[in-house]
Amino acid sequence: MALHAEKFFTQQLDVTDGTVIGDIYYATPRPDSPLRLRIGFSRTIRAGEYDGLRLQILHAEQGGVLDSVLLTFADHDTFRSRDAAIDRHPGDDGYAKLRDWHERDEPPWQGAATTKLRRAIEQYTRLWFPQPPAAVRPDKVVSQRTLSGHPPAPEPNGFWLVDPDFRARLRSATHVLLDIVADCLDDGFRLIQALDGARYHAAELLGIPNEFGVLAEAEAAAEIVGLWTGSPFAPAVTRALVLLDQRPLDDQERAVRAALRRRATTASALRTPVPAPVPTVPASTRTR
Repeated sequence: MALHAEKFFTQQLDVTDGTVIGDIYYATPRPDSPLRLRIGFSRTIRAGEYDGLRLQILHAEQGGVLDSVLLTFADHDTFRSRDAAIDRHPGDDGYAKLRDWHERDEPPWQGAATTKLRRAIEQYTRLWFPQPPAAVRPDKVVSQRTLSGHPPAPEPNGFWLVDPDFRARLRSATHVLLDIVADCLDDGFRLIQALDGARYHAAELLGIPNEFGVLAEAEAAAEIVGLWTGSPFAPAVTRALVLLDQRPLDDQERAVRAALRRRATTASALRTPVPAPVPTVPASTRTR
């Protein structure tokens, strides 16, 4: 990828406990929380130009963005040394901007100073994912990473198809995956490209074991094309997905947004309690 996003996040920013998909970093700082952290590049009005990082908090069960904050490169002196070296000042074209206009072997963010960005990300993460106090041994300094790792996703209780809790998690995983696909389409990916590969990161992103990620992929695909034929693996779903992938990106994004709305409506209906029927009073059999 021209932006070399994975190297930027894992090497330059040193946030290695999440997953990079496309140009976006996802993490689950607290395994016991339904919240997810998403970090992406903030675009300017010019294509291929970025002025900072956008941090967002997602809800894995309800979907959607709970909070969003922009960390600009200018405010965090990310390219201060680079701009000073070429006599570029605030207000000049390209000041404190990351540009990805040409194919190159060298990352366009080469030479970025990310210490202040990293500190701001840690502060924001602590706000939404406060860490429980850890016991500190007197003879040892305990170092804690804000973006902590996560244990394996819980396995289903017995056969997954008859485990209602796991099936609810699978429904939530599909909703989160649809959110991720929508973000990838915003970044210029095509539909199949955005869907492909999520199964390999199901434990980190979707809260289900990786081996079940293919189910979330298939259900998301069937929801996007609007074909529920009894199985998300039906050939009709595949054909519709391939045809949709060949259409303009705007059409693909509309299909994904429609799928998200249907999912939200379905989830709301599932959470709405159905009133118990009023028992009927049997007719009297007494006669005069």
